[in-house]
Amino acid sequence: MASKQHPYVFVHGMMGWGEDKKFYKGLPYWGMVTGNYPRRMREKGYEVYTPTVSPLGSAWDRACELYANLTGTTVDYGVAHSKEKGHNRFGETFPEAMLPDWTPERSIHLLGHSFGGPTMRMFVELLRNGSPEERAATPAGQLSPLFEGGHGDLVKSITSISGPFDGITFPHALPKTVDYGLTYGIPMVASIIGNVGSGRVYDFQMSQWGITAVKNGVRFARDMLNMKAIRNFVKAKDNVFADIHIPQAAEINKKLSVPAEQYLFAVTGNGTKTGKSGNQVKAPIMIFAFAPFAYSLGKFPDQTIAGVKITEGWRMNDGIVPVESGRHPTTEPWCEWVDVKDKPIQKGIWHALPTVPGDHGTVIGGSISFIGKKRGQRFLNAYDFWMDYLDKLPD
Repeated sequence: MASKQHPYVFVHGMMGWGEDKKFYKGLPYWGMVTGNYPRRMREKGYEVYTPTVSPLGSAWDRACELYANLTGTTVDYGVAHSKEKGHNRFGETFPEAMLPDWTPERSIHLLGHSFGGPTMRMFVELLRNGSPEERAATPAGQLSPLFEGGHGDLVKSITSISGPFDGITFPHALPKTVDYGLTYGIPMVASIIGNVGSGRVYDFQMSQWGITAVKNGVRFARDMLNMKAIRNFVKAKDNVFADIHIPQAAEINKKLSVPAEQYLFAVTGNGTKTGKSGNQVKAPIMIFAFAPFAYSLGKFPDQTIAGVKITEGWRMNDGIVPVESGRHPTTEPWCEWVDVKDKPIQKGIWHALPTVPGDHGTVIGGSISFIGKKRGQRFLNAYDFWMDYLDKLPD
């Protein structure tokens, strides 16, 4: 009999959204074509939350936003961090806590898809160890509890779902002009969308940068494309685009300690097959939208980038994340879950689950193979199994 005493928090990835957004009603991020999976969990008696954090934010900024969501506070990005990066210290205020009774006895299970993986790792690092830089820079009485440290017991487990622990090779395969174009272009689109009526449906949440800012409840046309703010956003390298580049991911990994108090799991998908050239190409299960990315990732040559060895395992991918980058951080201990699943599971060791056949959307219920009556049942069964497995983990 499952205890269901620990809440579950689902953290979306880049360009994602939570249940608090209108967009979720038409297209649930968790269970896209199979139905709203968190709602299914609640019907089974689980306590589930799906906060929204910035779709384009860095792991640090998103971790701060996640904390404010859960505790019902104003987002505090930190005195030292905000000064270094050049954006406002404070962000959105959440008047109600998702977890008003969040205690070690009710520690949470974190599940994150895509960039939700690095976000969770940063979040747990701050809960566990806080930030020496923020403690030194913040005036007395103003420090966010997130930067104090000593709160690692508030998280019971982490499950990364196609999370790029060591970055992705795709940006490195692009010409620099194209890479820069995307890095600037997407925030520009976000600025426009976030400052018109549709921003109420999908908000990119970058107000700390002066992008998608709301003034007196009205979004003004003159703010629709704030190029100065966008340039600051890009140059500060405090965003998802910078964090998924392998050198910056490697630098972040050096600053993160092993989450010793948590159960650690990771799963990734593979939507490719070996082509005639010997490179990885799109497999039938992958939707065509991911095919160009899969091809680029699938032929990326062996090399070392910022100390990270890119080998053949990095060519297998889900259309966004290389399999090898999603299985576990290269800087931390790990094992194959299938080798130890029948034994007492240890904390502080990443357990790499078997790779799932599918693309980057398959792992959150977004595969076209799930469309149709009961065709998504295998997805639902897999998630049901995993939620029950997490629920039975010993304290």
